[in-house]
Amino acid sequence: MAERRRRKAGEDSGEPQGATDNFSWSGEGVRRTLKTSEIVALEIVRDIVSQGLKAGDRLPLEAQMLVQYRVSRSSLREALRLLEVQGLIAIRPGPGSGTVVGKVLPGNLARTMTLYLHLAGSTYDQLLDAWLQTEPLLAELAAKNPDRARVKAAMAPFLEGSDTCHGGKLREIKAGLAFHDVVAELADNPVLTLVLKAIGFITAEHILVAAPREELEDRIVDDHAVLAEAIWAGKPALARKLMAEHVEHIVADFKVYWPRRVGEKVQWR
Repeated sequence: MAERRRRKAGEDSGEPQGATDNFSWSGEGVRRTLKTSEIVALEIVRDIVSQGLKAGDRLPLEAQMLVQYRVSRSSLREALRLLEVQGLIAIRPGPGSGTVVGKVLPGNLARTMTLYLHLAGSTYDQLLDAWLQTEPLLAELAAKNPDRARVKAAMAPFLEGSDTCHGGKLREIKAGLAFHDVVAELADNPVLTLVLKAIGFITAEHILVAAPREELEDRIVDDHAVLAEAIWAGKPALARKLMAEHVEHIVADFKVYWPRRVGEKVQWR
């Protein structure tokens, strides 16, 4: 089965045949043939999904995978390294060693994305603009989420008048970042959630935490409270508007604090 998949990958790229054989749909030119290790990595991921494995579940031992995928030890280990770098698996050394399924985390995608952004010459100003354009969409979708019980439970801690809204924990920087993560999860679209949370992760890690602050300012906590109310009440247009104003305020503050940074290239890290 594995060998048949590898042959098929080399024979069928999914491109229409004929005059366009030498061009991909994106105009990138001839699509390169995947290395054996890349194909094996794809097969491992497909098997993780088809078997319904979850984060922390063990994968077969190396000897078993060598038989299963019919490849050399060097190709298998390279495939595993490719997946480990992406955070899709974790290789544990020492006692209890083995390979386990990793978590699908926006931070892992974000780190790969920063490499592409750096090579593309993207600046932090452009990153901030992307965050400004996309974060309001997540708020709108969160307010539209039909599972109202889930929405209300997620937004309840941030509502004005709740026991936690202006308490110590929700004034912590990590609580402010968590609010945006919760909104993204409530958007209920795994594609948008993963990709746009990756943009938010880069923005937070490279920019938002750069300004020295021990806790969130009152305005940010208040913004979160009114946003939580709009999402809780199922008002998508209002949620989008409030999130746009909230992000605009944060971006403006950062540009005043560190004006030179916004023109720099996004760094890979």
